[in-house]
Parts: sequence; C-alpha cells; structure tokens
Amino acid sequence: MSENLSFFTNSDWDAIEVIDPRLATLVPAEPDSLYGPIREVLQAGGKRIRPFLTLLATDVERNSGTLHDSDEAALNAACAVEFLHTFTLVHDDIMDNAATRRGRPTVYAAYGTSAAILSGDALIALANEALARITSPNLGQMMAEFGLGFRCVCEGQALDKAFENRDTIRVAEYLEMIDLKTAKIIELAAVLGSVAGGGRFIKPLRSFAHHLGLAFQINDDLLDLIGDERTFGKTSGGDILEGKRTFLFAAVMEGYTSLAGDDRNLIDRIRDRQAILEDIPRVRVLLMRLGVLEHARAAAAEETRCAEASLGAIPESPARERLREFGRSLLGRQR
Repeated sequence: MSENLSFFTNSDWDAIEVIDPRLATLVPAEPDSLYGPIREVLQAGGKRIRPFLTLLATDVERNSGTLHDSDEAALNAACAVEFLHTFTLVHDDIMDNAATRRGRPTVYAAYGTSAAILSGDALIALANEALARITSPNLGQMMAEFGLGFRCVCEGQALDKAFENRDTIRVAEYLEMIDLKTAKIIELAAVLGSVAGGGRFIKPLRSFAHHLGLAFQINDDLLDLIGDERTFGKTSGGDILEGKRTFLFAAVMEGYTSLAGDDRNLIDRIRDRQAILEDIPRVRVLLMRLGVLEHARAAAAEETRCAEASLGAIPESPARERLREFGRSLLGRQR
C-alpha cells in the first residue's frame, strides 16, 4: 500500500520519532542471524500508520493532545501492532516470491526462506512480549483482541491465496477477504489504543477503523490502475500485470458474461495472468466504460462515510478531529 500521506508530513505529531526508538529497544541484539533481518525490515520505511492510529485512539480516550511518549500501555500496544503488521509483510513476501519491497530486497530474497519464516515467527513473539509489558487490568482483553486480529489476518491471507486459483470471485467474497486481511489489523490498532486509554469509546473506534480499513484497500486497488506513479509509489497497473484478484477484478468478472470480442479477450488475459504492459491503457478505458472504476469509487466513498459517521458517537474534541483528519489523509492520496 502507498503511504504518501499529507497528515503525517504536516502533522505536529511525529509517530516515527515516538514509535521507532521504542521498537528498537524491543528487538534483541543476538543472534544477529535472526534479529538482523528484523531490524532491516523495520528500518525499510513506512509511516507507521497502524501504531499511529493506536496512539490517536488512546488520545481520543484521554483527550490529552500528546503522542503519549510516556504512556507505556499505548506505546507497547502500538509496537505490538507494528510487529504484527511487519510479520504479515515478511510472510506474504515468502508466499508471493517477492524480491523487493519499498525498493529494498525482501527478507525472503536477501536471506532465504528459512530466515524469513523465522523472522516472521519472531516478530509475533516480540508483539506478544510488547503486550506483556503492559500493566493494566485490561491486559487480558488486549491479548484477546490481539489473538483475534492475528487469526483474522491469517484467515484473510488464506482466502487471498485461494482466490489465486479461481477464475472468478464475487465482490462480496473479496470484501470478506480484505476485511480479514487488511481491515482487521487497522481495527486492532484502534481497539488496542482505546483499551489502553480506558475503553469508553471502543465500539465507535472499532467501527471507524473497520470501515476505514475497507475503504483504504478498495482505494488502493483503484489507485493501482489510475494513480499517479510519482505520488502513489507503485508501477501503474501492477495488479493487472500480476493478475491479482482485486476489487476491480471481482467487479468486472461479475459482468463477464456480457463481454464479447476484444473486451472479453482482454479480461481473459488478466484472469490468466498473461496481460502485458501495453494492455494497461486499454484496461483503464474498458473499466471506465463498464462503470467498474466508478463502482470502486462509490464503494470506497460509502465505507469512508460509514467511518466518519462512527465518530459521531464520540464527544467533539481536538483528539476526535485529529482522528478524522488521519482518516481523510489516509484516503485522500492523489489519483
């Protein structure tokens, strides 16, 4: 996912300056063969979107106006979320045979399958240790939420891999998959932050993050085809070339039987992972004509509306507005 987010570059709050030093203290030095790759992947970039959301959710609970640089519960919960997210990247790269991520060699490519598996496993151990550092009567609830989020991510990845072997999927099936694979970690980030801050607004914060996560992934799928490569940070049409089962793929396949001639041949090439770079402009035109791009925009807009509506259950405050701004920035990337 692209992380070209104005909120993070313009905000007075710098999540990286708060989160990264804490992450560094939680990763052991030895053996370097295990923890060296973990340090590298943690230093490979990213805006710390998920741990930032954890801290923002805690601030909504407490309305303190700070990044909680001395709040042990919030910081350790935020680090646990980032460790879990990093685990998904490391293991996904193994399953996808990915050579690079964020312009750097993946752990899988640089160190091999065995090292990447161990690094991913160790990241989950580090996440659990970070949570265990929290002294709170609500720790059991936080551990249960983390376990649920971890399990859901694995279920979502299983569905995603299963979709690779299917010629067609329905939009509803795709939404179920991204709810598990993408939205649940974002939801977990907000819930852990809420519980760390007292848990008064856990229900609306959970709902906000759930809908935000769905909107984020749908928007990501859309931007892969129509986004500006300079701002989006990815090769335009990469999902098409890989034959990935995205929202756009699911939507166009729901109307597959109405296609004929060159249109059907083009979609067949995408389905069979035989699309070439020269197909990308034709795909854009076809999906625009079929209304698929507008369908994706409308779906992302509806999830965004639901996310913002969830915040109505939280009293007005500067912290709530920072959270709203966070969501809008996350979804407001240039197209």
